[in-house]
Amino acid sequence: MVLYSARKEELFAPTIKLFEQKSGVKVIVKSGATGELALLVEQERASPRGDVYFTTDAGDADSLRVKSLMDPYKSVQAEKIPAEFKAADGSWTGIIGRSRNIMVNTNLVKPDELPKSVFDLTSSKWKDKVALASIREGGVRLWLASLIAVKGEEFTTKYLTDMLANGAKVLANHTEVTNSVLRGELPLGLTNHYYFVPKKREGAPLDLIYPDQGASEMGTLVTPLVAGIVKGARNPRAARAFVDFLLSPEGQVPMTMQEQEFPLVPGAPLGAAAVSGVRAIDQIKRPAVEFLKVAQAQKRAVDLYTPLLTG
Repeated sequence: MVLYSARKEELFAPTIKLFEQKSGVKVIVKSGATGELALLVEQERASPRGDVYFTTDAGDADSLRVKSLMDPYKSVQAEKIPAEFKAADGSWTGIIGRSRNIMVNTNLVKPDELPKSVFDLTSSKWKDKVALASIREGGVRLWLASLIAVKGEEFTTKYLTDMLANGAKVLANHTEVTNSVLRGELPLGLTNHYYFVPKKREGAPLDLIYPDQGASEMGTLVTPLVAGIVKGARNPRAARAFVDFLLSPEGQVPMTMQEQEFPLVPGAPLGAAAVSGVRAIDQIKRPAVEFLKVAQAQKRAVDLYTPLLTG
Protein backbone atom coordinates (compact mmCIF):
# COMPACT_ATOMS: atom_id res chain seq x y z
CA MET A 1 0.00 0.00 0.00
CA VAL A 2 1.32 3.43 -0.96
CA LEU A 3 0.75 6.24 1.52
CA TYR A 4 1.02 9.88 0.47
CA SER A 5 1.66 11.59 3.79
CA ALA A 6 2.00 15.24 4.83
CA ARG A 7 2.85 14.14 8.37
CA LYS A 8 6.54 14.04 9.28
CA GLU A 9 7.90 10.55 8.66
CA GLU A 10 9.35 10.15 12.15
CA LEU A 11 5.94 10.98 13.65
CA PHE A 12 4.08 8.50 11.47
CA ALA A 13 6.63 5.67 11.64
CA PRO A 14 5.39 4.00 14.87
CA THR A 15 1.81 3.88 13.56
CA ILE A 16 2.86 2.45 10.21
CA LYS A 17 5.10 -0.15 11.83
CA LEU A 18 2.28 -1.34 14.09
CA PHE A 19 -0.16 -1.51 11.16
CA GLU A 20 2.33 -3.56 9.15
CA GLN A 21 2.77 -5.97 12.07
CA LYS A 22 -0.96 -6.37 12.61
CA SER A 23 -2.06 -6.57 8.96
CA GLY A 24 0.87 -8.05 7.08
CA VAL A 25 0.56 -5.18 4.60
CA LYS A 26 3.78 -3.46 3.49
CA VAL A 27 3.42 0.33 3.51
CA ILE A 28 5.49 2.49 1.16
CA VAL A 29 5.51 6.13 2.28
CA LYS A 30 5.92 9.16 0.06
CA SER A 31 6.17 12.26 2.25
CA GLY A 32 5.73 15.86 1.20
CA ALA A 33 3.88 19.10 1.77
CA THR A 34 0.13 18.69 1.84
CA GLY A 35 -0.48 20.88 -1.22
CA GLU A 36 2.27 19.16 -3.22
CA LEU A 37 0.81 15.74 -2.50
CA ALA A 38 -2.70 16.91 -3.38
CA LEU A 39 -1.35 18.18 -6.71
CA LEU A 40 0.35 14.82 -7.26
CA VAL A 41 -2.93 12.98 -6.71
CA GLU A 42 -4.52 15.27 -9.29
CA GLN A 43 -1.71 14.76 -11.80
CA GLU A 44 -1.91 10.99 -11.42
CA ARG A 45 -5.69 10.77 -11.73
CA ALA A 46 -5.51 8.67 -14.92
CA SER A 47 -3.20 6.13 -13.25
CA PRO A 48 -3.03 6.63 -9.46
CA ARG A 49 0.12 5.52 -7.67
CA GLY A 50 -0.99 6.47 -4.17
CA ASP A 51 -3.60 4.52 -2.21
CA VAL A 52 -4.12 6.73 0.87
CA TYR A 53 -3.75 10.50 1.15
CA PHE A 54 -3.00 11.71 4.68
CA THR A 55 -2.92 15.44 5.29
CA THR A 56 -2.63 17.97 8.08
CA ASP A 57 -5.00 20.25 6.14
CA ALA A 58 -8.59 19.05 5.72
CA GLY A 59 -9.15 21.78 3.14
CA ASP A 60 -6.79 20.09 0.68
CA ALA A 61 -8.61 16.78 1.15
CA ASP A 62 -11.95 18.49 0.58
CA SER A 63 -10.59 20.12 -2.58
CA LEU A 64 -9.76 16.64 -3.88
CA ARG A 65 -13.28 15.52 -2.97
CA VAL A 66 -14.79 18.32 -5.06
CA LYS A 67 -12.62 17.17 -8.00
CA SER A 68 -13.88 13.56 -7.54
CA LEU A 69 -10.36 12.36 -6.75
CA MET A 70 -11.19 10.62 -3.46
CA ASP A 71 -12.98 7.29 -3.13
CA PRO A 72 -15.77 7.52 -0.53
CA TYR A 73 -15.39 5.11 2.38
CA LYS A 74 -17.35 5.30 5.61
CA SER A 75 -15.46 3.39 8.25
CA VAL A 76 -17.52 2.02 11.12
CA GLN A 77 -14.81 3.46 13.37
CA ALA A 78 -15.71 6.98 12.15
CA GLU A 79 -19.39 6.91 13.14
CA LYS A 80 -18.89 8.86 16.39
CA ILE A 81 -16.64 11.54 14.90
CA PRO A 82 -18.47 14.90 14.69
CA ALA A 83 -19.80 15.70 11.22
CA GLU A 84 -17.57 18.77 10.85
CA PHE A 85 -14.48 16.54 10.88
CA LYS A 86 -15.44 14.22 8.03
CA ALA A 87 -16.81 14.51 4.52
CA ALA A 88 -20.53 13.71 4.32
CA ASP A 89 -19.88 11.17 1.55
CA GLY A 90 -16.91 9.55 3.33
CA SER A 91 -14.29 10.98 0.95
CA TRP A 92 -12.08 11.87 3.92
CA THR A 93 -12.21 11.34 7.66
CA GLY A 94 -10.60 13.17 10.55
CA ILE A 95 -8.18 10.99 12.51
CA ILE A 96 -6.80 13.21 15.29
CA GLY A 97 -7.09 16.91 16.15
CA ARG A 98 -5.22 20.07 17.13
CA SER A 99 -6.59 23.13 18.88
CA ARG A 100 -5.48 26.74 18.45
CA ASN A 101 -4.90 28.26 21.87
CA ILE A 102 -3.40 31.10 23.85
CA MET A 103 -0.52 29.92 26.04
CA VAL A 104 0.03 31.92 29.22
CA ASN A 105 2.87 32.19 31.74
CA THR A 106 1.08 31.88 35.09
CA ASN A 107 3.89 33.70 36.91
CA LEU A 108 3.09 36.80 34.89
CA VAL A 109 -0.70 36.76 34.54
CA LYS A 110 -3.20 36.14 37.35
CA PRO A 111 -6.19 33.85 36.70
CA ASP A 112 -8.69 36.70 36.92
CA GLU A 113 -6.72 38.72 34.33
CA LEU A 114 -6.66 36.11 31.57
CA PRO A 115 -8.01 37.10 28.14
CA LYS A 116 -11.14 35.25 27.15
CA SER A 117 -10.92 35.89 23.41
CA VAL A 118 -8.23 36.15 20.74
CA PHE A 119 -9.85 39.47 19.92
CA ASP A 120 -8.99 40.77 23.40
CA LEU A 121 -5.35 40.81 22.35
CA THR A 122 -5.75 44.13 20.53
CA SER A 123 -6.54 45.94 23.79
CA SER A 124 -4.02 48.21 25.50
CA LYS A 125 -3.94 45.78 28.44
CA TRP A 126 -1.91 43.40 26.26
CA LYS A 127 0.31 45.97 24.57
CA ASP A 128 3.76 44.47 23.89
CA LYS A 129 2.75 41.26 25.69
CA VAL A 130 1.78 38.81 22.91
CA ALA A 131 3.87 36.48 20.73
CA LEU A 132 2.75 34.78 17.53
CA ALA A 133 4.55 32.76 14.88
CA SER A 134 5.32 33.75 11.31
CA ILE A 135 3.09 32.82 8.41
CA ARG A 136 5.59 30.13 7.43
CA GLU A 137 3.88 27.97 10.06
CA GLY A 138 0.97 25.96 8.67
CA GLY A 139 -1.02 26.45 11.88
CA VAL A 140 -0.84 30.23 11.43
CA ARG A 141 -2.03 30.02 7.83
CA LEU A 142 -4.94 27.76 8.79
CA TRP A 143 -5.91 30.05 11.66
CA LEU A 144 -5.91 33.19 9.51
CA ALA A 145 -7.74 31.44 6.68
CA SER A 146 -10.38 30.22 9.14
CA LEU A 147 -10.84 33.77 10.42
CA ILE A 148 -11.36 34.97 6.86
CA ALA A 149 -13.86 32.14 6.26
CA VAL A 150 -15.82 32.88 9.44
CA LYS A 151 -15.37 36.62 10.00
CA GLY A 152 -14.47 37.93 6.56
CA GLU A 153 -11.34 39.42 5.04
CA GLU A 154 -11.95 43.00 6.18
CA PHE A 155 -12.49 41.96 9.82
CA THR A 156 -9.45 39.64 9.83
CA THR A 157 -7.14 42.24 8.29
CA LYS A 158 -8.18 44.89 10.81
CA TYR A 159 -7.83 42.48 13.71
CA LEU A 160 -4.33 41.38 12.71
CA THR A 161 -3.22 44.93 11.94
CA ASP A 162 -4.54 46.16 15.28
CA MET A 163 -2.81 43.35 17.19
CA LEU A 164 0.52 44.10 15.53
CA ALA A 165 0.06 47.84 16.13
CA ASN A 166 -0.47 46.90 19.77
CA GLY A 167 3.05 45.52 19.89
CA ALA A 168 2.48 41.79 19.24
CA LYS A 169 5.86 40.22 18.42
CA VAL A 170 6.21 37.95 15.39
CA LEU A 171 8.67 35.08 15.98
CA ALA A 172 10.00 32.53 13.50
CA ASN A 173 7.94 29.53 14.63
CA HIS A 174 5.75 28.06 17.35
CA THR A 175 8.74 26.65 19.22
CA GLU A 176 10.11 30.17 19.65
CA VAL A 177 6.68 31.40 20.75
CA THR A 178 6.51 28.64 23.36
CA ASN A 179 10.02 29.32 24.64
CA SER A 180 9.38 33.06 24.79
CA VAL A 181 6.37 32.51 27.04
CA LEU A 182 8.17 29.85 29.07
CA ARG A 183 11.11 32.16 29.76
CA GLY A 184 8.77 35.00 30.72
CA GLU A 185 9.89 37.27 27.91
CA LEU A 186 6.24 37.67 26.92
CA PRO A 187 3.27 36.54 29.03
CA LEU A 188 1.05 35.30 26.18
CA GLY A 189 1.58 33.36 22.96
CA LEU A 190 -0.71 32.13 20.21
CA THR A 191 0.12 28.52 19.41
CA ASN A 192 -1.22 24.99 18.98
CA HIS A 193 -2.02 22.97 22.10
CA TYR A 194 0.65 20.32 21.57
CA TYR A 195 3.49 22.77 22.17
CA PHE A 196 2.08 23.23 25.65
CA VAL A 197 1.76 19.55 26.61
CA PRO A 198 5.43 18.51 27.09
CA LYS A 199 6.30 21.74 28.90
CA LYS A 200 3.35 21.38 31.26
CA ARG A 201 4.29 17.76 31.91
CA GLU A 202 7.72 18.98 32.99
CA GLY A 203 6.09 21.32 35.50
CA ALA A 204 6.45 24.60 33.61
CA PRO A 205 4.44 27.60 34.92
CA LEU A 206 2.12 27.57 31.92
CA ASP A 207 -1.60 27.35 31.29
CA LEU A 208 -3.70 26.97 28.18
CA ILE A 209 -6.56 29.31 27.30
CA TYR A 210 -9.39 28.08 25.09
CA PRO A 211 -10.51 31.42 23.65
CA ASP A 212 -13.99 32.55 22.59
CA GLN A 213 -15.95 29.93 24.52
CA GLY A 214 -18.88 32.21 25.45
CA ALA A 215 -22.41 31.64 24.18
CA SER A 216 -22.15 34.34 21.51
CA GLU A 217 -18.48 33.77 20.66
CA MET A 218 -17.00 31.90 17.70
CA GLY A 219 -15.17 29.16 19.62
CA THR A 220 -11.64 27.75 19.56
CA LEU A 221 -10.40 26.47 16.22
CA VAL A 222 -9.82 22.71 16.05
CA THR A 223 -8.20 21.36 12.88
CA PRO A 224 -8.20 17.66 12.04
CA LEU A 225 -5.47 15.57 10.47
CA VAL A 226 -7.37 13.50 7.92
CA ALA A 227 -7.08 10.42 5.74
CA GLY A 228 -8.83 9.51 2.53
CA ILE A 229 -8.59 6.80 -0.11
CA VAL A 230 -7.42 7.90 -3.55
CA LYS A 231 -9.90 7.35 -6.37
CA GLY A 232 -8.80 4.34 -8.39
CA ALA A 233 -6.34 3.16 -5.72
CA ARG A 234 -4.55 -0.02 -6.73
CA ASN A 235 -4.83 -1.50 -3.24
CA PRO A 236 -8.28 -0.45 -2.00
CA ARG A 237 -8.68 -3.28 0.51
CA ALA A 238 -5.40 -2.43 2.24
CA ALA A 239 -6.28 1.28 2.07
CA ARG A 240 -9.61 0.71 3.83
CA ALA A 241 -7.89 -1.47 6.45
CA PHE A 242 -5.37 1.32 7.07
CA VAL A 243 -8.08 3.93 7.59
CA ASP A 244 -9.90 1.55 9.94
CA PHE A 245 -6.68 1.03 11.88
CA LEU A 246 -5.96 4.75 12.23
CA LEU A 247 -9.41 5.24 13.72
CA SER A 248 -9.27 2.23 16.03
CA PRO A 249 -8.35 2.62 19.72
CA GLU A 250 -5.16 0.64 19.06
CA GLY A 251 -4.20 2.81 16.11
CA GLN A 252 -4.97 6.04 17.94
CA VAL A 253 -2.36 5.39 20.64
CA PRO A 254 0.78 5.84 18.51
CA MET A 255 -0.90 8.62 16.53
CA THR A 256 -1.60 10.72 19.62
CA MET A 257 1.70 9.89 21.36
CA GLN A 258 3.94 11.54 18.79
CA GLU A 259 2.76 15.16 19.07
CA GLN A 260 0.14 14.88 21.80
CA GLU A 261 -2.77 15.54 19.44
CA PHE A 262 -6.15 14.32 20.69
CA PRO A 263 -8.85 11.92 19.48
CA LEU A 264 -11.84 13.39 17.66
CA VAL A 265 -14.27 10.89 19.16
CA PRO A 266 -16.27 12.48 22.01
CA GLY A 267 -15.58 10.69 25.28
CA ALA A 268 -12.36 9.05 24.08
CA PRO A 269 -9.44 9.35 26.52
CA LEU A 270 -6.87 12.05 25.74
CA GLY A 271 -3.99 9.60 25.92
CA ALA A 272 -0.60 11.31 25.69
CA ALA A 273 -2.25 14.75 25.60
CA ALA A 274 -3.72 14.25 29.08
CA VAL A 275 -2.09 16.98 31.13
CA SER A 276 -3.78 19.62 33.26
CA GLY A 277 -5.27 22.29 31.04
CA VAL A 278 -5.93 20.25 27.89
CA ARG A 279 -9.57 19.62 27.00
CA ALA A 280 -11.19 16.72 25.18
CA ILE A 281 -13.00 17.44 21.91
CA ASP A 282 -16.46 17.45 23.52
CA GLN A 283 -15.32 20.13 26.01
CA ILE A 284 -14.32 22.64 23.31
CA LYS A 285 -16.75 25.03 21.69
CA ARG A 286 -15.65 25.26 18.05
CA PRO A 287 -16.41 27.63 15.17
CA ALA A 288 -18.62 26.49 12.31
CA VAL A 289 -15.82 26.09 9.77
CA GLU A 290 -16.17 24.70 6.26
CA PHE A 291 -12.71 23.40 5.44
CA LEU A 292 -13.15 23.89 1.70
CA LYS A 293 -13.69 27.61 2.35
CA VAL A 294 -10.61 27.62 4.59
CA ALA A 295 -8.58 26.05 1.77
CA GLN A 296 -9.84 28.69 -0.64
CA ALA A 297 -8.96 31.46 1.83
CA GLN A 298 -5.40 30.28 2.49
CA LYS A 299 -3.79 31.71 -0.64
CA ARG A 300 -5.47 35.04 0.04
CA ALA A 301 -4.22 34.95 3.64
CA VAL A 302 -0.66 34.28 2.48
CA ASP A 303 -0.83 37.09 -0.09
CA LEU A 304 -2.27 39.57 2.40
CA TYR A 305 -0.35 38.76 5.56
CA THR A 306 3.11 37.59 4.54
CA PRO A 307 4.43 41.18 4.66
CA LEU A 308 3.07 41.48 8.21
CA LEU A 309 4.09 38.08 9.58
CA THR A 310 7.60 37.39 8.33
CA GLY A 311 9.13 36.56 11.72
